[in-house]
Amino acid sequence: MVLLGFGSLMCIYSSSFCVAELPVSIQSSTSSDAVAPVAWHTTLQSGWKESRRSGLPMVIFITTNDCVYCDAMKQNTWCDKQVLRRLAGKFIPIRLNPLHNRKTLDRIDVDTYPTTLLGSPKGKVIGHRIGYQPPAAVQSFLSEAQSDLALAHENVNTIH
Repeated sequence: MVLLGFGSLMCIYSSSFCVAELPVSIQSSTSSDAVAPVAWHTTLQSGWKESRRSGLPMVIFITTNDCVYCDAMKQNTWCDKQVLRRLAGKFIPIRLNPLHNRKTLDRIDVDTYPTTLLGSPKGKVIGHRIGYQPPAAVQSFLSEAQSDLALAHENVNTIH
């Protein structure tokens, strides 16, 4: 069983870049294609609690400091407008870092950064990707997860 939880991490949009570390949203109010920032949980416990409450699956991004590929995903993938739209209201985003989440990550046994996991509201890992994932790969990964969860839910309802 995987436990999740995070505080807050926001992808921030300005006219030319996304700053994944600032807890403030900078968006043009006149932009018609503006995308709301994603509030990342920073502990597995808080994210999993929200997942259970909402019934939404979790996206768990495991990153570390001084990691070029982690930073690339923060800037390119997690700030991509299509990825943000896909996450909004459909997934509970969680970001873990070994400096702040040592006990949790010791139980998960992560040895490659970045690692991205998908978890069900019941705490089961339903998918994982290791290494840098460009926006299109994450879009596909999220679609697969939604399909798998819908099928599992359908099977549960059929059986009972």
